[in-house]
Amino acid sequence: MFSWRITKYNPKNRDERGSYLDGREWTCFSEVGTKVSEEDYLRTESNYINAITTFMGEMGLNRVYLNALEMWSDEVANQNASGFLSKMWVGKGVTTQEINELAKLTLRNVIWCKLSYKNDFFVHFGYDYYMYIGANKDCPNARKKVRASGLFVENFNSPYLH
Repeated sequence: MFSWRITKYNPKNRDERGSYLDGREWTCFSEVGTKVSEEDYLRTESNYINAITTFMGEMGLNRVYLNALEMWSDEVANQNASGFLSKMWVGKGVTTQEINELAKLTLRNVIWCKLSYKNDFFVHFGYDYYMYIGANKDCPNARKKVRASGLFVENFNSPYLH
């Protein structure tokens, strides 16, 4: 299984242990308007969501399954996501459109989820705008396209595999 860490963080700004050193970097949706403009935030969020569908495209997938789901009620209400989330459950097959919404809500710290397709593909989300994608194929075209969007694709095992 191939596994990558997908982030907006330049690996050149990491120390020898992998810690990110640039404290000026924004790390979450709550920093829109203080550390990041809404326009820059939305562009980055879109790049992350597109990364998922780009890898799925190279894998030939048009749906995955929801493997884990945690919701934070205050934020669910703030993002007007109650109706959408009432139709989500662990084990549900989710379409690309639903994946886009789940990813957006996860990146905005409204929910946390894990997505996968059998043992062939996964998407995991970490704290501070870290995302992990794994596939049973190398996906060179997807990696190239995601890098061209401005995100960094590093070989990295997801800490959320268990």
